[in-house]
Amino acid sequence: QVLEQLQPGALGTMLVVELKTQKGAEKKCIIKQVECIEEKQANEALKEARDLLKLHHSNICAYKELFVTWDNEISSLFLCLVMQHSGQGDLSSVIKEKRQQSEKITDRVILKFLGQMVDALFYIHKQNIFHRNLKPSNILVTGEASFMLSDFSTETLMTDEMKWKIRVEESSYFKSWMAPETFGFSFTEKSDIWSLGCILLDMMTC
Repeated sequence: QVLEQLQPGALGTMLVVELKTQKGAEKKCIIKQVECIEEKQANEALKEARDLLKLHHSNICAYKELFVTWDNEISSLFLCLVMQHSGQGDLSSVIKEKRQQSEKITDRVILKFLGQMVDALFYIHKQNIFHRNLKPSNILVTGEASFMLSDFSTETLMTDEMKWKIRVEESSYFKSWMAPETFGFSFTEKSDIWSLGCILLDMMTC
């Protein structure tokens, strides 16, 4: 059951859903729906995204399930990624709130954030997985000084030129986290580190 639709991004729509189990328990999840141009693209993205199911780290949002679905109403194919629901907001809202109140994010929180994110990136990079879309709205806040990487992107979806143009034209906001080489569709562990540095700078200048 769909509870709400979150702010859509250039790469897809986020839905908060409730899963009713056989025992009658209710569990919240997030489903990201990404529209795919054709079946080949959907299958390639699905194949790449399977690696995300293997990730088990306290600072990485767990992926529960992946599937491809067809929407009859708009005659379109969607890749759906089911993720855990943290129940709290993301880092972009924390930065926005602090900036509005002209308050600093404490050094303790920044140090904790940096330690957790470097550890999470080191973990995924060791497995040859890149985040590719690291920005404050894709970092969940799970406690006062506790954070979680979320909303990974696959190479197939991030190198879709149509979506890329929308993403870059929509706002200069997206561009502010992106490493220069990613504009030429080149993603490595270094591009994730660049994005993390940009986020860190943003947190320190509230």
